[in-house]
Amino acid sequence: MILKWFKNFFEKLVLKERNPNVLALSFSLGAFVAFSPFVCFHTVMIICFSWLFSLNLAVAFAVTWLINNPWTMVPVYSVNYIFGDWFLKRFVGLDPLTINPSWMAPINNFICKYTGISGISFWSFMIGGNLLGVAISVMLYPIVKVVFRRISHRMYKLKSSHKMENL
Repeated sequence: MILKWFKNFFEKLVLKERNPNVLALSFSLGAFVAFSPFVCFHTVMIICFSWLFSLNLAVAFAVTWLINNPWTMVPVYSVNYIFGDWFLKRFVGLDPLTINPSWMAPINNFICKYTGISGISFWSFMIGGNLLGVAISVMLYPIVKVVFRRISHRMYKLKSSHKMENL
């Protein structure tokens, strides 16, 4: 049931857009923005990037919302933070807490007071979110491009076979 819905959804997208490259770029942009650490600016980023690069706004917005929504927000940002922390410690050789901006101290005190979690690093979150967003969107682009190309080709075949039947 759900697979059929997704199949119909993607077919409608391909019929409307008709350009697999634009669809794949829109999809990848949506994935990047979903992992972006700029929490309150996702919608603005989608609108600006879609306009700037002439992408499909609906696809980019839908992908962002499917990946990062109120139910998935905590896991997505947790993965961003963990990846950024791991990256800074392992590859850069820095303790992320030592490079925290001074304004993070009251935030860390607040978080520690109410949750018991101490030592949140601003840079782990920022670097992790951006690196994961770029990596995931770059990996998704060729896969999604092939999928949209196949759907487009199949839809074109169906459309041309219907025209032939009507003659």
